[in-house]
Amino acid sequence: MVERSFRVNVLSHFWTCKAFLPAMIKANHGHLVCISSAAGLIGINVLSDYSSSKFAAFGFAESLLFELKLVQKSNVKTTIVCPYFIKTGMFNGATSKFPLLLPLLEQEYVAQRIVNAILEEQIYLITPRFIYFGMILKQVLPSKMAIALVEYLGIGTCMTSFRGREKVQTETEKQHQS
Repeated sequence: MVERSFRVNVLSHFWTCKAFLPAMIKANHGHLVCISSAAGLIGINVLSDYSSSKFAAFGFAESLLFELKLVQKSNVKTTIVCPYFIKTGMFNGATSKFPLLLPLLEQEYVAQRIVNAILEEQIYLITPRFIYFGMILKQVLPSKMAIALVEYLGIGTCMTSFRGREKVQTETEKQHQS
């Protein structure tokens, strides 16, 4: 499962860039979008493989941003997307202690925010906005205080009732159970 997470969340970015980035650089035109996660900005309890793969995706996309600036390909844009949990079924059971600060996000809302970020050539899209504040605090607070803040916000326990995407049984699986 760890390897699968990395293939989907990280290596796919490498293969996509290998396929399309040379032509974008040659034309000095294009837009790369990396779907990372808020879990790629701060480690999440029970999601070590997912968080680390999203940290890697974020690092890859941010490195590309700086490489493109260095080679002066300013018309090849990048947007790095870091949403909190999206209600897709993947995070069934995840909770938020403070839903006004850290709401579980609707798919349509996140999709619209991504489209707007691309159109506005926004480099980073972190949603909800409270996470920007949390990232600043993470960098400036002593580690023990940052951990206490994470615990207070319920980030350390948001996955306690996590169930994940419920598996849909195929007809063959149902027949084998009978």
